[in-house]
Amino acid sequence: MLSRKESPLLQVSGLSVHFKPKRSGQVIRAVDGVDLEVYEGETLCLVGESGSGKTTLVQAFGHLVSIASGTVSFGDVDVAVLSGSKLRAHRRDVQYVFQDPFQSFNPRHSVWDIVSEPIKVHRLTDSREELQIRVFEALDECGLRPADEFARLFPHQLSGGQRQRVAIAAAIVLRPQLLIADEAVSMLDVSVRSDILKLFLRLKHNHNMTLVFVTHDLSVAWEIADRIFVMYLGKIMEGGSPSQVIGSPANPYTHALVSAIPVPDPREPVREVAVKGDIGNVLDDVDGCRFCPRCPHAIDRCATSTPPLEVLSEGHVNACIRSGQLSLVPPHQFASDRSEI
Repeated sequence: MLSRKESPLLQVSGLSVHFKPKRSGQVIRAVDGVDLEVYEGETLCLVGESGSGKTTLVQAFGHLVSIASGTVSFGDVDVAVLSGSKLRAHRRDVQYVFQDPFQSFNPRHSVWDIVSEPIKVHRLTDSREELQIRVFEALDECGLRPADEFARLFPHQLSGGQRQRVAIAAAIVLRPQLLIADEAVSMLDVSVRSDILKLFLRLKHNHNMTLVFVTHDLSVAWEIADRIFVMYLGKIMEGGSPSQVIGSPANPYTHALVSAIPVPDPREPVREVAVKGDIGNVLDDVDGCRFCPRCPHAIDRCATSTPPLEVLSEGHVNACIRSGQLSLVPPHQFASDRSEI
């Protein structure tokens, strides 16, 4: 897909993840034939509306969902065939930070319990002294200082930002190779988001980790990503650098997402977004482009022809049969260089 010399840390080939609810009996194609590569040391952002399949895709990286077809390779290991101790070892290397840590925390567990549990589960040390050192180091790195005082607190005694820092500490205490943040700042106050994003990038740099960041907020992806991939109803629609995907979108769906970003300047006219309706679901097999029913640029062939992911330029891919025919002008604020977060 991309012209790079190094081998990817994680490679997804033809990946499909399907669900079949008992009541309906119809197959929901949450992820449907995705190809994706994640390279060591990069920050890759997956963007798209709720229901686009982003979370299901990253859950497949850690074998948290069953794979219907295709492969997820971590290095030279096929994740789908892992079980027992080998799967546990893989999950040590692939850690997650979720949207709402309060829901995943046991309210009866202290911060010490939460951050030390991964070390105990993976049996990394039998030494109480070493365990304390590792837990306190993780808390300190995540800005929870003094660590010994925070370790005694419980989730209800923490703010939303502090709880998210605890969740991050519980993930990085294992020193994973790949850290996956799934909407990790979407529930935080705007004043806290920037600090948490800076924390993710600092930890990634300090520990030479690779970061996959799932978000519906394109402004977040613009600030932190090395590469961005846009998903819609289980498919990759567009991918490339921030300047390619957001600064100069080639896909009508990407353009709609960028156009929907609020304009901070009240003097700017309100942009009309041509896309109407909700994202919906993918039930059973679907012909044509998934975005066709909502696309303002759709033609008859879009309803019957599934667009392949084609290379537009170095590192820039797009799935649209009208590539090269459309003139999609990006909003002004994304036409210039990115600022430092």
